[in-house]
Amino acid sequence: MKRTHAQADDEPVEVHDSGFMSPMMMFPPFPHNDTFVESRQFKLVAGPISNPDADEFTFNHAPNDYGVMDLQNARITGTITITGLDNTQLAATQNVAICQSPLRLGWKSREVLVNNQRINSLSSQENEIEFINHLTREIPQAYTPDQEITGCIHNTPGAANCSDSIIEMRDPTDATHVNKGLGQRYLLCKRDVPFKCYDFVNVMGDNKRYVVSSFNMTVRLRRLEKTKTLMGAADHCAAAKIRYSDLEIHVQAFKPKAQLMAAINSAMIQKGEEAKYYIRHHRYVPIPVAIGTRKIVKNDLFTGARPTRMFIYIRTQARYNGAHTSNPNRMIFPDLEFLGVKINEAFVEPTIENSKEAYINLRRVLNRKYDEMPFSYKNYLTDYGLIAIDLSENKDSYNQILPNATSGIVSLEIRLNNGLAAASQLIVVGEFRNQLSCAYQTESRLKFAY
Repeated sequence: MKRTHAQADDEPVEVHDSGFMSPMMMFPPFPHNDTFVESRQFKLVAGPISNPDADEFTFNHAPNDYGVMDLQNARITGTITITGLDNTQLAATQNVAICQSPLRLGWKSREVLVNNQRINSLSSQENEIEFINHLTREIPQAYTPDQEITGCIHNTPGAANCSDSIIEMRDPTDATHVNKGLGQRYLLCKRDVPFKCYDFVNVMGDNKRYVVSSFNMTVRLRRLEKTKTLMGAADHCAAAKIRYSDLEIHVQAFKPKAQLMAAINSAMIQKGEEAKYYIRHHRYVPIPVAIGTRKIVKNDLFTGARPTRMFIYIRTQARYNGAHTSNPNRMIFPDLEFLGVKINEAFVEPTIENSKEAYINLRRVLNRKYDEMPFSYKNYLTDYGLIAIDLSENKDSYNQILPNATSGIVSLEIRLNNGLAAASQLIVVGEFRNQLSCAYQTESRLKFAY
């Protein structure tokens, strides 16, 4: 008998397990006054404490038996100061401004360890991965009201004389000043005005579950190159630097009622059961492309693993290397003739043939059919030219073209109408779903290792 669509809905393609032993399952639906007896805030202070010029900052959470932590809402705070190389105040005539979201996009790498096991895929381009996260998961209506708190102020989109412009950046009233975003960031942190910045920090992914405080946790942040964190006149920026003081990660913690805590301890310690969390991994694949190139074919992008989503964009080599006079996050849409992704030997639909198809597909992948897009089509062409491909399985069980697996050779083919005007980097970022398992004071484990 032919299956109906209603019958298909009763047969989900992917069924996850509960994610923890029974006591943890009780937490999300229960109000705090029924579940917890008190709360407090853990403050993880960055080391080295007395060195605002350090290249790497480390935050440590020592195991304790207090209760559970809310890592989804973990925040990072710090005081940011721009000074000369000799720690003196900059002259009033110097054109130097901080980059967008300095505590989120100002890091070259972010390393997270749980029970001494690294749980995130370490990349030397953490700033780009976080920028893609920002574009694909947030909308201006949500982050713009907090821009004086987080520093999330975009450069003004538009042609090269806007997004990369530093003209009259210190005087927003000047008629030639077009890059309003850069001007606002300059006013946010200048001269003797330190910027007290607050932002979210991604510790264990978008994790809605509580994490027991008996886990050992370490976060290491390595500073991004100065050419990508300071924008303005090249010689002025070269003579300046960013100092990070009082860096802390704040984590809300809750103490459950005694019987619930006893149940958790019994399950984790006596029975040796594990907590399971779903986290997202990203893999960053840069591909050098020579000037004049019109066709790019790259096979086996992720060495046999299949991401759930892919994000593709092209940056000139000069912008990829970083320059004080260019916006490091800018992605100009290429002169595209065709873009297709293959799993094994078959192209996955949809293939992309122009910018309008790419923008409509991005809207579908981000599930923004009835919601605001983070940028307009016009701005997409000049500054946010990100092409997204959804490789997750077809969930209607009716026309299941992709299997529910994480394997398969992923390949990419791109054809351009005209050869590239400059040497560039083709950037491919794969987003992977993974499962993290942690037991009491034992090394954490990932379901898939890439």
